[in-house]
Amino acid sequence: MLFGWLAHFVHRSSLKSDCSDLMFLDVLKQFFVMGDAEHESGSSENFRISTLRILLVACLLVVSSFTIHSLVRLDGSDDEFSLASLGLIYIALIAFLLFSSRRYHHFSAMALIGLLAITGISFITLSASPIGIEFGVITLYFVPLVVRLFYSFKASLLFSFANCLTFAVDMYINNGQVRAFVESDGVSMMYLQAMIFILLNFALPLAVSRVILTLQTTIFRLKELANSLNHHSDLYEEIFEHTGTPTLLCDKRGIVLKLNQKALDLFPGVLAASIEGTKINDWIASTSDSSNRFFWQKNVSECVLKANTKSFLEVHRSSLTTHGHYVLHLQDVTHLRALTEKLENTQQTNSRLAHFDSLTRLPNHQNFCNQVNHRIRNVSDYYTGAMFIIRISQFKLLNKQYGREQANRVILNFSRTLQARLSDKTISGRLRGVKFACFMPVGQTYLIQRNLRTLIKSVLPDQIRIGDDILNIDYQIGVSYYQNEGETSEELLERCEMALEYSTSAERIAFFDQQLEAKLIQEHKLGLALADAVKNKKIEMWLQPQVISSGEIRSFEALARWRLDDGSFISPIIFIKLAEELGLLPKLAENLLRQLISVLEAWHEESIKTPIAFNLAGQELMNDVFFALLMSLTSERPWLSDMLELEITETSPVMTHPLIHKRLRALSQYGFSIAIDDFGTGQASLGQLIDIPANILKIDRRFVSPLPDDRRHLDIVKSTIQLAKSLNMSVIAEGIETREQANLLMSLGCDTLQGYYFGKPSPISDWTKNNHEKAKQLRMVY
Repeated sequence: MLFGWLAHFVHRSSLKSDCSDLMFLDVLKQFFVMGDAEHESGSSENFRISTLRILLVACLLVVSSFTIHSLVRLDGSDDEFSLASLGLIYIALIAFLLFSSRRYHHFSAMALIGLLAITGISFITLSASPIGIEFGVITLYFVPLVVRLFYSFKASLLFSFANCLTFAVDMYINNGQVRAFVESDGVSMMYLQAMIFILLNFALPLAVSRVILTLQTTIFRLKELANSLNHHSDLYEEIFEHTGTPTLLCDKRGIVLKLNQKALDLFPGVLAASIEGTKINDWIASTSDSSNRFFWQKNVSECVLKANTKSFLEVHRSSLTTHGHYVLHLQDVTHLRALTEKLENTQQTNSRLAHFDSLTRLPNHQNFCNQVNHRIRNVSDYYTGAMFIIRISQFKLLNKQYGREQANRVILNFSRTLQARLSDKTISGRLRGVKFACFMPVGQTYLIQRNLRTLIKSVLPDQIRIGDDILNIDYQIGVSYYQNEGETSEELLERCEMALEYSTSAERIAFFDQQLEAKLIQEHKLGLALADAVKNKKIEMWLQPQVISSGEIRSFEALARWRLDDGSFISPIIFIKLAEELGLLPKLAENLLRQLISVLEAWHEESIKTPIAFNLAGQELMNDVFFALLMSLTSERPWLSDMLELEITETSPVMTHPLIHKRLRALSQYGFSIAIDDFGTGQASLGQLIDIPANILKIDRRFVSPLPDDRRHLDIVKSTIQLAKSLNMSVIAEGIETREQANLLMSLGCDTLQGYYFGKPSPISDWTKNNHEKAKQLRMVY
């Protein structure tokens, strides 16, 4: 009991001592203006007041010590009495300055400087003791430092130079006369006095000036940074407050850090301070998973307010990766929940929405798959069937022509006709849009594709009536067989989708097989490899010469080549088409164009005046970014239009697009030569040929290859050359492999020849190595 009381007493005494120490420290900080508030304000006046008080207190302590010492040694003599009296006067003056330093710190600072100056001069002039004189000198040496603490560097420097007189006086008094400086003791004293003079009078004020300047600069920058931080903080506060949705900010433990006004409105009568700092579980409970106490860590959670269980919320989470906090957006879904409950109360409505298409009343995708899977699982004997997807062709045009309502009637009439023609054992459904699926049992006879094709065509209506109009209906169909091998309906539908992609206008019914699947997988892998090759710029540029009748090279055609890692090549016909399907063509063309521009720049500097034709499939010119790049390159290099020819592939579907014509006209006005490649094999008509500002016509190799033996092809080439000449266009013939073909085409008036007979395509490096030696020759043996 006694030990317990003693321990309690010691603990209380310790607490009181700690509290007293803290209070004493607070008083000192307040007196010397060193509190947190003064530091945060960054005021220069606070700094000067604090410095002034520290100096005054230090002076007071020094003078008090001196005075006490004088009083103790007081022996009744006049000198001792004078010193003690002077000390008391100084104590009174310093105490007065210390008292007035808060309100009149300018006056106190000036008075302190004056007091130091008067003290120093008095000791030098009135003291008979060498120690007193030195004390006065050192006191004056300290004046520039004190001046710098309260005034500018120039004022301090003025006092420093004024102290040169003090130094001279000190030197004179201590050495008697100038010639005494040559004596060893005098010289040593002179060096010591000079060191003290330089240190106290120049070095310390300059060092303090540097420190003060650095502190002022730092304070200014810190103020700017604080203002910027405050601005951004206010901006983020405003953004957080006006997100448009109730928003909470919480940490990973679910502690609410902040909430905006809209979120606070969800808790009527509750203050923000009551919510901030508490767990979100105290206010919101999860309904999707009652056992999940960390629902705020999920992307989306369904919740309810604990204060009002009829208010339902949907909590959407966003992660702040820098701070590890979560931003929770609270969406009031009470009305949606009520609507859902109302719909769920009607079993018939729910069943129809969940299992059947609302327009045709056919089973929807999920219901159709369930029915097919049930049929497959419940057959015991060897079972064969056929799954096929029917897609109505060009339905968008039909929808645009007749409107949505009439188009829906087409879908409804089609589904009814299809149902009427199918057997009772067939399962049919509507997948989405204009896609319908059927699964029918078939015997050995219909496992033959031509028989199944006839069966499918027999059940599809050829015509549909819309009002007084009778419309012809075309289809695309993908078919997959089932032969009791454990496939599911989902797998069969996927195979039908694969086959559907390979249906054409000529062969509208496509059958799935393993080769087709392997082909799709191979195309997918090739597409990934092509995307990587375009990204890493692995598609190379090759050149093939185009010569005139004398055998001289008139120009080159730039050809893209894709070499795989194993050294094999992918045909341009394959990867250019694949790039077009994947939307990679503009980026591929950009990479190749930049390669070509670098070569043309080098040739321009070397005065190699041989143009290079660059092939465009049309999709590139439809791309705004690529067209802007081409125009910017042209504006930066005025000579480019003379060195770069543009070939437009006539087989491109966008050949007839008005935007292509418009941009080709713009390029033609810039001076580009425009060639129509593969003429006669694609989209261009004679009218479009006139509209396109082309000045070169290229005859495709399929018309040249049969020459000179095939008469029909010869007539086509003749007429093409005559057509080009009538339009003032030059002609280039491709695919020349024999001397006979070359002579024939020259005799027919063909301007330029291209083919393996004159030179195969070769890497562009072959023409640029050895300082473009081969390109400078510009001639091949004919």
